[in-house]
Amino acid sequence: MFYEPKTLIIVYKDEMLANQMKKLIETKDDTDGSITGTRDNSINVVTWTEKVWLANKKAGNITSKVLFLGNIKGVDALIPVLDIKFERHGVRYGWAGNQAVIYVRPSEIKSIESYYAFHTELESLPAPQMVKDAVKPKSSPTRNEESEVETISTNEAKGFVAKSKGLLKKTGESIGGAVTDLREKAFVFSEENFKSKKAMERQMLFFGVIHLYNEGLETFVNS
Repeated sequence: MFYEPKTLIIVYKDEMLANQMKKLIETKDDTDGSITGTRDNSINVVTWTEKVWLANKKAGNITSKVLFLGNIKGVDALIPVLDIKFERHGVRYGWAGNQAVIYVRPSEIKSIESYYAFHTELESLPAPQMVKDAVKPKSSPTRNEESEVETISTNEAKGFVAKSKGLLKKTGESIGGAVTDLREKAFVFSEENFKSKKAMERQMLFFGVIHLYNEGLETFVNS
C-alpha cells in the first residue's frame, strides 16, 4: 500500500535535538508486520530554527504538523491547551491540533536520587553518549570557568561505586557508618550534572524526543 508522506516541521533551538528526531524518523527500523516509532518513509522532515519559525508564523501560511522542541518563543501560550500524552521525570509532551510540544520542568527533579532515577532510564535510550555523560568540573569553577569541564561516563562512575564498596569491606569499615561519604563520592557524576540545570534540561529534552518517537509521534502525525 502506498502512503503519501506527510510533512513534519521541527522547530528547535538546539540543532542536535532536531537531528536526533530526524535520525529516528528517517531510520528504516520497521520489520514485517511491525512499525517501530513511525512508519518508514511516511514523514518528510523539515527543520526550522526559532527565527525561521517566527517569520513563517507571521506570514500565516503553515498547514503542516509542527513539533516544538523546548522553550520556543510563543509556546508558553500553547502549553496550557495541550492534551498531555506523556509525563515523567519532569518531561512532558502533548499536542493541540496540528502543533505538538516537548517541554521540561527541571525543578521537578528535586534531589540527587530522583536525578539518578531519571539518568538510569536515559542510559537505556539511544541518545548521544555526550548527552548521557555527566559533567564534572575540574575544580569548583567560577562563573567564567563553568564552560571548562571534563566528562565522566556513567560506566566510570559505576566502576567507582564498586571500587568504593570493595575498599570499605577491605578496611573493615561499616558501610552503614560511611553512607554519607560513599553517597557523595559514588554519585559525583550525578550531583554535578544535577547542579548543571542547563545540562540536565538538555538530557530531559532528549529523553522526551526519544519517547515521543517511540510512543506518540505516529498518532500525532496522523491525527
